[in-house]
Amino acid sequence: MTTLPKIFIAIFLTAFISCKSQTNDKTPLIAKDLTNENEKKNTLFVFVGEKLDFVELPYEEGSMDGGFKVKYKILQRIYGNYRGDTIEFNAYDHYGIPPFSKFKNVLLFVSEYKGKYYHEKYQYFDVYRTKNNRWASSYKQYDYGHSYNANTTVKPEKIDFVEKVAYPTIIKYGENKIDTISYPEPYYETIGDTAFAVYGNSVEELFRLKKEGVLTARELFGDRNAKELALGVQDVQMAEIKRGYDKDDLKFISFWKPLAKAIARSNFQKLKNISLDSLRICDTVLTTDRFMKKCYNEIFDKDLISKFNDSSAINYTWVEADASALLTSTKGKIKKFGKIYRFREIEITKLEDKDNPWKVYLDFIETKSGYKFYGCGYYGDRKCCR
Repeated sequence: MTTLPKIFIAIFLTAFISCKSQTNDKTPLIAKDLTNENEKKNTLFVFVGEKLDFVELPYEEGSMDGGFKVKYKILQRIYGNYRGDTIEFNAYDHYGIPPFSKFKNVLLFVSEYKGKYYHEKYQYFDVYRTKNNRWASSYKQYDYGHSYNANTTVKPEKIDFVEKVAYPTIIKYGENKIDTISYPEPYYETIGDTAFAVYGNSVEELFRLKKEGVLTARELFGDRNAKELALGVQDVQMAEIKRGYDKDDLKFISFWKPLAKAIARSNFQKLKNISLDSLRICDTVLTTDRFMKKCYNEIFDKDLISKFNDSSAINYTWVEADASALLTSTKGKIKKFGKIYRFREIEITKLEDKDNPWKVYLDFIETKSGYKFYGCGYYGDRKCCR
């Protein structure tokens, strides 16, 4: 008589635990603080995902970035509410294909806007399984270096990954161009042309680095009246922030004006004199000499030069530089804004066409010896000089 009730109790407990487990599976690892005004209003969802699909979107008129429709399988919920097992969102990147696409598993940050999700621009961590069955990533110098994280209590620690986490230190571009990437010790051990991760952080602490750093600067967390602006901040519609010129803008414009006159007079030697040894032209790296011989006249043709004095066609701005996209030789020269790399950029509308506008952008970096020409490219469906 006692056996049957025990069986029913066992079945009931099993069903209850199973339902409870399924419910908890949808519960994020980190709860939202509803007492903070910014955090209460944000629509952020953070998760560990596995890539399912990555498709380039058609060009959007006026966009400064390439767009991609992305689909990921959700492996673990870290922050925010989302009920599905997969998620689709749009991602935009100033430099081409978003670099997180090359990793199998990624800690991603997306926000909802008018029923759609959009990737928080440039924000991700490649993540890997640890021996204690958690997700973690290697030491990220860029996030520790964010000005908002100057006093962070997050510290890198040794991580036992299931498999070795390795990064190439030699990057090859077109025309046999080679660039070297350095990884800081003791956080990485470099053997030959490969750097192996030694230190890193769990997803909880990776989230904290973003939360207290760039995401607070973007006003998703922290004080609503934060005085500093996030570098690279654009809303999910990629609209430019309209603002007046500050002292830094005026300093750059005073540099550009005489350079524009020299270019208009075909004095390409002046541009060469302030150029880096290698230039990033669209998605390719060229030596400066090759650019001058092959691409200078194609880029700086009469139609573009005719726009130099048209203030309505020129936009002076800056863009946050993806540290992984910078040449190693550049990192040693560039002057940082706080602890962030950035470009000063000139965007010139060469052809107004509602179906296929054509814009040229010119990127400069500020060094201790002044501004240097870093590279250029097109917005619009145009073949780029090689």
